[in-house]
Amino acid sequence: MECFVIRLNGLQFYSRIGVMDQERVVGNEFVVDVEIRYPANQFSMEDLCTTISYADVYEMVAHRMDQPWMLLESVAKAVSDDLHERYPGIQNLAVTIKKTSVPVRNMDGTASITLLS
Repeated sequence: MECFVIRLNGLQFYSRIGVMDQERVVGNEFVVDVEIRYPANQFSMEDLCTTISYADVYEMVAHRMDQPWMLLESVAKAVSDDLHERYPGIQNLAVTIKKTSVPVRNMDGTASITLLS
């Protein structure tokens, strides 16, 4: 079956997400990628109501990234739930959230999670 894929890559946020209290006070930099697959047979030429607005997707992600959380998994799940509720025709969705500065001693690199739904 044909499908469209919308990708929002490298969305940058300064958010208060982390297990340690300090992370939720000071905050950290995060990068979010979203990939949405939806059936092409639902699309009607030049009809905005039959597609997914990447501007709306961005706003939904930004809203969740603006809230304090302990776990990246919780943020990804909230974003996924929001998108599936708003766009019930989504076939597959991937939400990746990357923490650019990880508070682990001697760790040089990033940590990320991906939710596939």
